[in-house]
Amino acid sequence: MSEYKLKIKIGEHEFEAEGPADAVNSQFEAFRELIASVPKNKNETTDAATANGGQTLEQLANAASLPVERIFRAEGRVISLTAAPASETDAVLLVLYGQRHFRKNENATGSEILDGMEQSGYRTPRIDRILSGLADEGAVIISGAHRGKRYRLTNQGHARADAIVRETLAKLPQKF
Repeated sequence: MSEYKLKIKIGEHEFEAEGPADAVNSQFEAFRELIASVPKNKNETTDAATANGGQTLEQLANAASLPVERIFRAEGRVISLTAAPASETDAVLLVLYGQRHFRKNENATGSEILDGMEQSGYRTPRIDRILSGLADEGAVIISGAHRGKRYRLTNQGHARADAIVRETLAKLPQKF
């Protein structure tokens, strides 16, 4: 498949993606739907609240502040998991999510992800194969070549990782 790169700005919203053409196209369609649902001015916030199940965009943003520190451990450059998700692929997404959340690292290296997986209890000799599968699904963007590859969550990947965080947190016993 041919590599495709798209960078576009619509109003105040920016979109950037690279990868297989069909993956970039599906990500762009999701982006267009997302910005189409954002209110144009302050008077439309009530319409947005109705569309989002009675929650405004500010309330949705506050809901994103989950107690993620219950399932992650940050030690230097390594982000590991303290609670296991359903699959190894989900664990990779969570490690990328943790890199972004705790270290503000949008572009993690393969060794950072692999070290996080090993400290989480996963023995994966080739993390790049899992990440390539996630890139084919449109959840991860791969940039660079050979040993210089970097991995970044797409908007779809971030939403999927956020859902996995919620599932994993729901399985944990409640703190009293």
